Amino acid sequence: MNLDFKGKTVIVTGGSRGIGAAISFLFASSGANVMINYLPIEKDIDGLKQVMQEIQDIGGVVDSFGANVASHLEMDNLVEKTLERFGGVDILVNSAGVTTPASVQDLTPALWKEGIEINLSGAFFVSQAASQHMITQGAGRIIFIGSAGSITGGGGSVAYSAAKAGINGLVRALSKELSPKGITVNAVLPALIETDLLRTRQPDVEKRNKYLQRIPVGRFGTPEDVANIVLFLASEYAGYITGQQIIVDGGSTYK
Repeated sequence: MNLDFKGKTVIVTGGSRGIGAAISFLFASSGANVMINYLPIEKDIDGLKQVMQEIQDIGGVVDSFGANVASHLEMDNLVEKTLERFGGVDILVNSAGVTTPASVQDLTPALWKEGIEINLSGAFFVSQAASQHMITQGAGRIIFIGSAGSITGGGGSVAYSAAKAGINGLVRALSKELSPKGITVNAVLPALIETDLLRTRQPDVEKRNKYLQRIPVGRFGTPEDVANIVLFLASEYAGYITGQQIIVDGGSTYK
């Protein structure tokens, strides 16, 4: 398959680090115009500088916009900025996410609110804004980065698992409404991907390596493992796939 996205424009929320950065780079290397959304905090800015340099080094086309996905106004502005810069929005990848490990007893109202607003509400806000343009052009792809934790209950906190389970319902509902208008909607559900999110959830390297016993393929996933399926779902080859949650987990979810 030739996954050529020349002339296409993609927005990647949370596109400066981890899975999001891999998605941003892979789209750029496949010819797409890439708008990277990032949270204007130090670690995101550092990641943004790195991935933008990597994209520029290969001659890719990239821009960035700092915004909090939990704000519907800022997500409206993200889409407007992308339209001004590139003239369209063909693909949206909802990759922004956060998890703060906490037991039920330790999960404060603020942590619950943060988990739901960033992981679920933010994904809806930007999807709502981008889909308005996609409806007008009669085509589009919306892809969510969910989590196998929506099935297993893993992920570090009940807020994270609940929000990611909400993504699965959002995907099904949006696909019913948007697919007749030429817009496919799907989710990719990673598990145990070697990113800073996993390292935050389980900072102890020795304990983290014990997770390998749960993975039939014998290794952690990489951000590129997730990015590859995202590109396929965004391509012309996936036009008959919508409303789906595709697990990328090395076989661990249903072991």
